[in-house]
Amino acid sequence: MSDPSNQVLNDEASTSTNFYESDRILRHYLNKHISGSGLEYMSDKLERLGMQAAGEMDDLSLTADQKSPELKKRSKLGEDINEVEFHPAYWELMDMAAQSEMFYVKYNHKLRNTFSRERHQLGFAAGQLYAMSELGAYCPLCMTDGAAHLVDKFATDDMKERLLPKLAANSGKELFSGAMFLTEKSGGSDVGRNLATAEQIEDDKYKLNGEKWFCSNVNADVIMALARTDKVEQGTRGLSLFLVEKELVDGTRNPINIIRLKEKLGVRSMATGEVIFDDTIGIQLGEENQGFKVMAEMINTSRTYNCVAALAGSRRAVIEAWEYLNHRITFGKKATEHALIRQKFHELGALFVADFLLVWRAIRAMDAAEQGDEEAQQLLRILVPMAKWRSAEHAVYIVRECMELMGGNGYIEDFVMPKLLRDVNVLPIWEGSGNIIVLDMLRASKKSDGLNMIIEQIKEAAQKEGKSGSFINKKLGGLLSTWNKTKKSENQDVVEATAKPLFKELIHLYQMALMMQEKDDTSKAWINPALEYMVSIFKNDIDVEKPVSLQTIEALIGWEY
Repeated sequence: MSDPSNQVLNDEASTSTNFYESDRILRHYLNKHISGSGLEYMSDKLERLGMQAAGEMDDLSLTADQKSPELKKRSKLGEDINEVEFHPAYWELMDMAAQSEMFYVKYNHKLRNTFSRERHQLGFAAGQLYAMSELGAYCPLCMTDGAAHLVDKFATDDMKERLLPKLAANSGKELFSGAMFLTEKSGGSDVGRNLATAEQIEDDKYKLNGEKWFCSNVNADVIMALARTDKVEQGTRGLSLFLVEKELVDGTRNPINIIRLKEKLGVRSMATGEVIFDDTIGIQLGEENQGFKVMAEMINTSRTYNCVAALAGSRRAVIEAWEYLNHRITFGKKATEHALIRQKFHELGALFVADFLLVWRAIRAMDAAEQGDEEAQQLLRILVPMAKWRSAEHAVYIVRECMELMGGNGYIEDFVMPKLLRDVNVLPIWEGSGNIIVLDMLRASKKSDGLNMIIEQIKEAAQKEGKSGSFINKKLGGLLSTWNKTKKSENQDVVEATAKPLFKELIHLYQMALMMQEKDDTSKAWINPALEYMVSIFKNDIDVEKPVSLQTIEALIGWEY
């Protein structure tokens, strides 16, 4: 019999067996904002996925991460094949994603009509649970949804009928995955410098030629690619969008030369490569020279996936550390009974709650905007980049801090934290780095009324919340004064330099306003301590701190296991 004092965790140690059942915060939000019929339809899928994410998905994810895909350029007979080989664990993970119906509920004709007001919320509920265990495959899943959106909106009826059921399949064997081949060596995020060309063959069919530098999910079945149809028209105005299939309708292989797979810091389970189009067949989507504008149709979708991935990574890290330290004896008592540990969980738990409410507010706006809600459309234009920027930065910080909380074991590859840290580091880069996002929010503040709507929502929430509300109004007044001065500046460098810290504080205030809006008899258990922390960040002086109780932190974490 082992010595009970010679063990990492005490005999009472346990972990969640179902991420959906354990998550009080997610379940409460879904029950509050999703219809009874929507939850009734998705509940068994969420239950199953929650159990998979807490169990078998973990082993599959670690395996797929360690056994990264490999490029097979040629067959044994010397034929060019350009095939990417994956470990079977990857395909099991993709099958679980399809079975969760994260796409099927959004694009199946009958279901999308039934749940038109909440289809994104239903899909992302499954996505958040899935990404808690597997962030790598969540990138191809993001692009699959994006490809389905563009096919749905811009493709011919024949193409929709042929491709949408495959892009929204509810089994891995039937699922077609999507990709976006946008960036090139010449410009990176500045796609206006792209060089790849497209030559018309007949009607909407073109031959594409040129190199694509950063192709995530390089083995995709349905690819969205930008190419230049007008060599005279410079910048993004000369770009058109093309749908490129891995296999043509007649069953022959579309000529796509995969040069190599990139070695990445994280998300190693999926394949990212460099590609050369060599008379590759593409079908134009949308109008000629409007490719960048057409691509922008899916930016809200892909950025929201980035947000949900950030939430999932943050949630998983906090839960791993919380479950671990609740059963770790240090200096004569449970680690969570130490005040410093509780203070750190107060910070991390509050940041998660703030980001959760911001991201899910954006998801709700996405559903409302599709239903013709003009206010939601205006709000969405600035809300999505805000949520993307905030949640991505916090995910990296939260995972790193949780790794430190766990100590040496948090750094060991036997545990999930190292893979999690590698994976979340891409989130501030994907779908617009922080500086790109700030520029986008500046544009949104000029082209939509979203910023004014957010300011009004902050004011309205502050009026209902006593002391915290007065504090918010004071901070908001200072920000608006700075913003008004900034708008009058004719120096763009001054505008950009001021915008970043200004937007960061504005997002912080808006997150507090969302907490006030969402607080009810149940959610106050995690919202009150989160709001208390968010107010404390603005303190100018160090004061005597009152340690947060263990019961308060338990309520803030909102996790049952």
